[in-house]
Amino acid sequence: MEQKYTEEFELDGKNFIYIDFSGIITNDEFRERIKLVEREIVKYPEDSLYTITNAEGIRFDTESKEIAAQYMMRNKPYIRHGAVIGLDGITKVMINSIVALSGRRNIHYTFSKEQAIEWLAEQE
Repeated sequence: MEQKYTEEFELDGKNFIYIDFSGIITNDEFRERIKLVEREIVKYPEDSLYTITNAEGIRFDTESKEIAAQYMMRNKPYIRHGAVIGLDGITKVMINSIVALSGRRNIHYTFSKEQAIEWLAEQE
Protein backbone atom coordinates (compact mmCIF):
# COMPACT_ATOMS: atom_id res chain seq x y z
CA MET A 1 0.00 0.00 0.00
CA GLU A 2 1.28 3.45 -0.95
CA GLN A 3 2.17 5.65 2.01
CA LYS A 4 0.30 8.93 2.24
CA TYR A 5 2.38 12.05 2.85
CA THR A 6 -0.49 14.52 3.03
CA GLU A 7 -3.30 15.21 5.44
CA GLU A 8 -6.19 17.26 4.11
CA PHE A 9 -8.68 19.11 6.28
CA GLU A 10 -11.00 22.10 6.25
CA LEU A 11 -11.09 24.85 8.85
CA ASP A 12 -13.40 27.87 8.76
CA GLY A 13 -14.19 27.16 5.11
CA LYS A 14 -10.51 27.01 4.09
CA ASN A 15 -8.81 24.03 2.46
CA PHE A 16 -5.68 22.97 4.34
CA ILE A 17 -3.15 20.37 3.34
CA TYR A 18 -0.32 19.18 5.58
CA ILE A 19 2.63 17.96 3.50
CA ASP A 20 5.26 15.70 5.02
CA PHE A 21 8.68 16.05 3.40
CA SER A 22 10.46 15.29 6.67
CA GLY A 23 13.52 13.07 6.65
CA ILE A 24 14.11 13.10 2.89
CA ILE A 25 17.78 12.53 2.17
CA THR A 26 17.94 11.44 -1.48
CA ASN A 27 16.84 13.26 -4.62
CA ASP A 28 15.01 10.16 -5.89
CA GLU A 29 12.99 10.02 -2.68
CA PHE A 30 12.27 13.75 -3.00
CA ARG A 31 11.03 13.37 -6.60
CA GLU A 32 8.82 10.43 -5.65
CA ARG A 33 7.30 12.23 -2.66
CA ILE A 34 6.66 15.33 -4.78
CA LYS A 35 4.76 13.23 -7.34
CA LEU A 36 2.51 11.87 -4.60
CA VAL A 37 1.94 15.29 -3.06
CA GLU A 38 1.24 17.02 -6.37
CA ARG A 39 -1.53 14.51 -7.11
CA GLU A 40 -3.32 15.86 -4.05
CA ILE A 41 -2.62 19.55 -4.65
CA VAL A 42 -4.03 19.64 -8.18
CA LYS A 43 -7.39 18.34 -6.94
CA TYR A 44 -8.13 21.80 -5.56
CA PRO A 45 -9.15 24.99 -7.35
CA GLU A 46 -6.43 27.55 -8.01
CA ASP A 47 -5.65 29.99 -5.19
CA SER A 48 -7.54 27.90 -2.63
CA LEU A 49 -4.99 25.93 -0.59
CA TYR A 50 -3.36 26.74 2.70
CA THR A 51 -0.34 24.47 3.07
CA ILE A 52 1.75 23.35 6.01
CA THR A 53 4.99 21.76 4.87
CA ASN A 54 7.11 19.75 7.29
CA ALA A 55 10.73 20.12 6.14
CA GLU A 56 12.38 18.66 9.23
CA GLY A 57 15.57 16.78 8.44
CA ILE A 58 15.56 17.40 4.68
CA ARG A 59 19.02 17.35 3.15
CA PHE A 60 19.57 19.72 0.25
CA ASP A 61 22.18 19.83 -2.47
CA THR A 62 22.25 21.73 -5.76
CA GLU A 63 19.99 19.20 -7.50
CA SER A 64 17.41 18.95 -4.71
CA LYS A 65 17.30 22.74 -4.51
CA GLU A 66 16.31 22.83 -8.20
CA ILE A 67 13.79 19.98 -7.71
CA ALA A 68 12.16 21.93 -4.87
CA ALA A 69 12.08 25.20 -6.82
CA GLN A 70 10.40 23.49 -9.80
CA TYR A 71 7.87 21.85 -7.45
CA MET A 72 7.05 25.21 -5.88
CA MET A 73 6.64 26.87 -9.29
CA ARG A 74 4.27 24.12 -10.44
CA ASN A 75 2.07 24.33 -7.36
CA LYS A 76 2.18 28.12 -7.05
CA PRO A 77 -1.22 28.64 -8.77
CA TYR A 78 -2.97 26.46 -6.17
CA ILE A 79 -1.44 27.90 -2.99
CA ARG A 80 -3.01 30.90 -1.32
CA HIS A 81 -0.66 30.85 1.69
CA GLY A 82 1.86 28.37 3.00
CA ALA A 83 3.73 27.74 6.21
CA VAL A 84 6.90 25.69 6.64
CA ILE A 85 7.81 23.94 9.87
CA GLY A 86 10.78 21.94 11.10
CA LEU A 87 13.58 24.16 9.83
CA ASP A 88 17.02 24.47 11.32
CA GLY A 89 19.28 27.39 10.39
CA ILE A 90 20.94 25.81 7.35
CA THR A 91 17.69 24.39 5.97
CA LYS A 92 16.00 27.78 6.39
CA VAL A 93 18.74 29.42 4.31
CA MET A 94 18.19 26.81 1.57
CA ILE A 95 14.39 27.20 1.72
CA ASN A 96 14.74 31.00 1.44
CA SER A 97 16.84 30.49 -1.68
CA ILE A 98 14.29 28.05 -3.14
CA VAL A 99 11.41 30.42 -2.37
CA ALA A 100 13.27 33.20 -4.18
CA LEU A 101 13.85 30.95 -7.21
CA SER A 102 10.19 29.93 -7.32
CA GLY A 103 8.81 33.45 -7.11
CA ARG A 104 6.59 32.56 -4.17
CA ARG A 105 6.00 35.31 -1.64
CA ASN A 106 3.24 33.85 0.48
CA ILE A 107 5.33 31.65 2.80
CA HIS A 108 5.66 31.86 6.56
CA TYR A 109 8.11 29.96 8.79
CA THR A 110 7.02 28.68 12.17
CA PHE A 111 7.94 26.04 14.72
CA SER A 112 4.94 23.72 14.89
CA LYS A 113 1.95 22.47 12.95
CA GLU A 114 -0.34 24.12 15.50
CA GLN A 115 1.37 27.51 15.08
CA ALA A 116 1.20 27.12 11.31
CA ILE A 117 -2.54 26.40 11.42
CA GLU A 118 -3.08 29.39 13.70
CA TRP A 119 -1.15 31.72 11.39
CA LEU A 120 -2.78 30.39 8.22
CA ALA A 121 -6.27 30.65 9.73
CA GLU A 122 -5.68 34.41 10.14
CA GLN A 123 -4.76 34.88 6.46
CA GLU A 124 -7.24 35.87 3.76
